[in-house]
Amino acid sequence: MKRVILGLLMAYGAAALAQAPFTIVRPQDGARVREVVQIRFPIRSIPQGGFIGVRINGKFVEAVAPAALDTDRERGHYIYKWDTKRLNVPDGEHTIELTLFYRNPDGGDEPRVLGRSSVRVRVENEIKVPAEGILLRYRWTPGKAYRYDLKIIAKEVNEIQYSGLSPEETLLQEISLKGDLSVLDFRSNLGLISWTMVPPIILIEGGQASAIGSERVAPVYQEVETTGRVRYQVSRVSGFSEQDIYYVLVVDLPVLPPKRYKPGDRWGATISTANPFRSGTAEEIGEKIPVAARLERFEWEQGYKCAKIIYEFTGNIPGTIELGGMRLEKPKSTIRREVYFAYDIGQVIRMKTTFLLEGTARREDFGGGLGGPRGLAPGFGRGPGAEDEGGMRSPRAPGAPGGVAGGFGGAQTGARNVINRFVIEGDFRLIRTF
Repeated sequence: MKRVILGLLMAYGAAALAQAPFTIVRPQDGARVREVVQIRFPIRSIPQGGFIGVRINGKFVEAVAPAALDTDRERGHYIYKWDTKRLNVPDGEHTIELTLFYRNPDGGDEPRVLGRSSVRVRVENEIKVPAEGILLRYRWTPGKAYRYDLKIIAKEVNEIQYSGLSPEETLLQEISLKGDLSVLDFRSNLGLISWTMVPPIILIEGGQASAIGSERVAPVYQEVETTGRVRYQVSRVSGFSEQDIYYVLVVDLPVLPPKRYKPGDRWGATISTANPFRSGTAEEIGEKIPVAARLERFEWEQGYKCAKIIYEFTGNIPGTIELGGMRLEKPKSTIRREVYFAYDIGQVIRMKTTFLLEGTARREDFGGGLGGPRGLAPGFGRGPGAEDEGGMRSPRAPGAPGGVAGGFGGAQTGARNVINRFVIEGDFRLIRTF
């Protein structure tokens, strides 16, 4: 183990300095690590006015004050988190070095070095797979349930061509909620599952936050194959007044290929625009957009062995879409979905989706952003008690059953082209199994 510890006694007195040696406690030298690495060192090794500098492979990363670090009081550790996946750290050997600096709280000279500690570790995020690849299948085990955290942001970006003005960005909706996927039965290669929101659901529109309670939530039931293909879907809405608006959650689970796949393999797939509160077969409840799929690699995610699958689409949607009085002619659409499928438990543990809809409209009066959007973000719908018998009249975007609609506010004079971009970002992540 390579550890270098420098202790310096300074004129401020030994009592003002650390009471424990400054050293990296975890990970140990030569350790194999993955994902988010917790770099631990003693709390008592940091004096008042002390802070640490972080270097990876000899390159300075950042300086961090103790107040910005996580703490484990029971073990007496500060924790610096090194996110190897977010930082795209390649697999292989890397050197972690922490430097303890001290600055006199009463002012004075430049920070002084009190100690250093370093370890070498091996990052192993990627998983080696058999030459024949791995067969990916959902596991529908009756009695099992999976709780997910879902966050969705919908925003609009307006750009007035040749105006010299910066694009204007408006937050339309922000939604945070938890939802349960419960396996009720499994027969003849079909799983009977339910999707249920876990109130409260926090919705932010127009800068105003509101909470949706259990009285406005309805479950959705699906018959699903082990490949993820939905055979049938129904939402139970009995007990709701025709004038009530209710909310349901259903996730567009990726349909998995029918054979073993290896990193680099490609195939054709679809992303559904299904309306979650419609009942019937998959063909009756939504449309599907063809996308290109590829298995990027097998890697660790949230402690699970996963297949990382990328779905992408870029193209124009035929026809004209009406958005709050704006007409978008053959708008350009870009979709990217990143799926982590945990093949050991047979479930999706994370799915990140970005959808961009772009169009150019000719306006005599222009300005402002969407006012009071009526639609819902991906995976949401309003019940038959809403104005349109279960299918909103506003246009639907891929992965956004209700679409996004509203009236453009503000007014300026002059006819110009307005480039409208509507962006929906969703992050669906497993947080618990039970």
